[in-house]
Amino acid sequence: MTHELLRIAKTETNVLVSNLRSEVGEVITTWLILRHFMGKASKLRTDDPRLDISNKELAFLCILTEKLRNELIANLAELGDKKIGRTNFYFASRKLQKFAAEANQFAKFVIAKKLRLKRNQEIAHREQPERWFDGRPILIPYSTVVKTIAMALRLMKRIDRAVLGPSAPYLWREARKKRDDLMTSPSKMYLLLPYLHLSGEDRINIVAAEQAEGKVVWSEIETQINGRPMRMLVNKEWGLLLLGSQCVPLPQYPLQKLESICFDDQQDA
Repeated sequence: MTHELLRIAKTETNVLVSNLRSEVGEVITTWLILRHFMGKASKLRTDDPRLDISNKELAFLCILTEKLRNELIANLAELGDKKIGRTNFYFASRKLQKFAAEANQFAKFVIAKKLRLKRNQEIAHREQPERWFDGRPILIPYSTVVKTIAMALRLMKRIDRAVLGPSAPYLWREARKKRDDLMTSPSKMYLLLPYLHLSGEDRINIVAAEQAEGKVVWSEIETQINGRPMRMLVNKEWGLLLLGSQCVPLPQYPLQKLESICFDDQQDA
C-alpha cells in the first residue's frame, strides 16, 4: 500500500492522462482499421461456403480482422485493469481522486463480458494451463467490443474535461476531424491533443467558458496601436485580444509578445 501511494504521488498528472489518452487513441484507430477490413471481407463473401473457403484473399482478411479484434480486446482489458503504475482508468482515478465509480464500472464490464478472461487465456501473456482447456473458445461479439470502446471514450473525455478544462470538448472535436486521415501515429496525435490548433471561434468560446467557471482569463500588456503606446487586455494562452467589447483571435497562439498592432490599411507588426 505504501509503495502504491508513493507511485501515485510521484506520477505527474499530465504524464498519466496523456498516456491514457494515447492508449484510447490507439484503440480508436485499431477499431477504424478493423471496420475497414471487415467491410472489405464482407464484399468478398458469397452465398457459397465452399467458394468462400477457397478464396485466399478472403481468408487473409479473416485472419487479419481476427488479429485486430484480439488486439482491441487485449487493449481494452488492460484499460480496465486495476493496477497502479500501469496505464489504466483505475490508476487515473486514484491519481485524480475522481471518477472512481466510472473506472470501477468499466472494469466490471470488462470482466463481465469476458474481455479480460479472453486476453488472459487466448491473446496476450496467456496463462499456461496444466492440461488442454475443456471449454470452448471465448467468443466476444463485435457489438460488445464497440460498446466497450464507447465506454472508454466517454470516460477519457470526462477525465480530459476535468484536467484540461473547457477546451477538452473542442480539442476532441478537432481530433475527430483528423482521426480518419491516418497520416501520423495515432498515439502521438492523441498524446498531443491539447496542442491541436483550434479556430478563433472555438478559442473565444473556450475563454468565455473559463471565465464563467471563475478563471482569470485576461491580463494587461503594453503595446503600440497604430504607433501610439497603449495598454490592452489579452489572453495569452489562446491568443485573443479584447478591443472594447470585441474579442479578436490572433492567427497563432499562445501569444508570446505583441510589440505593436495596426488597424485601417496598415499591416500588423
